[in-house]
Amino acid sequence: MTTDPEAIDPADFRAAQHRNWDSAAVGWMEWSEFNDRADRHISRRLVELAGVRPGSRVLDVAAGYGEPSLTAARKAGPAGRVVATDISAEMLAFGRERAAAAGLGNLEFVQADAAGLDFPAASFDAAVSRWGIIFEPDAEAAAARVRGFLEPGARMAISSWGEPDEVPFLSIPMRTTIERLGLSPVPAGTPGPLSRPTAAAIGGLLDGGGFSDIAVERAEVTFEFDSAAHFTAYVRAIAAPIRALIARHAGDSQEEAWGAITRAAEEATGGSTPLRLSNVVLLAVGTA
Repeated sequence: MTTDPEAIDPADFRAAQHRNWDSAAVGWMEWSEFNDRADRHISRRLVELAGVRPGSRVLDVAAGYGEPSLTAARKAGPAGRVVATDISAEMLAFGRERAAAAGLGNLEFVQADAAGLDFPAASFDAAVSRWGIIFEPDAEAAAARVRGFLEPGARMAISSWGEPDEVPFLSIPMRTTIERLGLSPVPAGTPGPLSRPTAAAIGGLLDGGGFSDIAVERAEVTFEFDSAAHFTAYVRAIAAPIRALIARHAGDSQEEAWGAITRAAEEATGGSTPLRLSNVVLLAVGTA
């Protein structure tokens, strides 16, 4: 599922991603423990699917604040090495802080977008990307580059979110924002958190990168919030694509837009507290 090259200018898109994720880094720092509690099992499963073991050399593509890099570094141990890459310098800075606090000396952070990665052939024994490479405008080409950095027979494991209706923590604020601001729906396949919502789409990313023996499985991530307002505070802090939409289009009505998201979350959950949202995750693995 490759994005129409005439619809998106890759350089402009990556530049916007850089700005958006730099601006969201503070929010990710504030909510990191909350996120880790909810989705650490996804990091562990990706590391397992990729075949990371003690002594492994691991590449994490679009690692953000350091996951599943930190999980992989713990598994690889002192004899192993993990290289965490991301387009955002601010997210990587937070990742470095987390690695230092965890006492992980086998983890290196490199600023680079997925399409611009450059390592010698056969530099790594495994590769991972948790909700990361799906933001790359030409993700198949990026996956092919990664495949070239892997030892033959090594595996890459990646994740995406499922169909919008299966991912309420994203679809509620996104749908509300689009309706509130009178915007056109995001075209299918536009790089982002919901761009690879099916087994065919996420598996096709690896297939398009030349990987073989591709398998896809489903998992869930459940977020629990004290209230709808607590949920909106979370989205406002960490959801870079939604933050960018509201900042660009809402003008003086930004607070009204965020209030609409709170009301939509209340309606979707019947006003119950705590507010629990279960979300489908797809995990794909392929062999280089």
